[in-house]
Amino acid sequence: MATTAQAAPPLASKMPDVGVLDTIKKSRGEDEGKTMNALQVVQTSMANQLPPGVTMDTFLRKLATALQDPNNKLVQIGNSAFMLTLVGDGVVQFHTFSAEQPQKLLKNYLGLAKLLKNQGIKKATTYSDRPEFVDLAKKSGLPVKIGQSQKMMGKEMKPVYTFELDL
Repeated sequence: MATTAQAAPPLASKMPDVGVLDTIKKSRGEDEGKTMNALQVVQTSMANQLPPGVTMDTFLRKLATALQDPNNKLVQIGNSAFMLTLVGDGVVQFHTFSAEQPQKLLKNYLGLAKLLKNQGIKKATTYSDRPEFVDLAKKSGLPVKIGQSQKMMGKEMKPVYTFELDL
């Protein structure tokens, strides 16, 4: 009596669709992706946010000039870069440049908070005109005070959210 072996399904049919998995990871902020250098992060972040009449070259030159001041530092965590300015004893103001998805950006903010606390910083402040940063601050679990104010952005006053973190 002869038995016939059933052909095993091709290996490819057992493998998950990598494209779908990558998309899910990216949407969750879990995609490790390529790590950019700080310049690439700043360029990616600012590509669509430059004020009218300001070129990327002009912006990068102003950033380089600002970084010559010893009170200013650029710190990179993942694909986020934070421009830190020491504004008082134990107080920094920071600006965020990021090429991250929201979940990964939140992780980078938590890393920044830990770094600042380890450096002896007692308070960190920032502002943004983007409402999604309010959600990130709330999800962080950190003691962030959120307010509203107006700041000069470009050549006009704009409403902004203010964030103050006691470390």
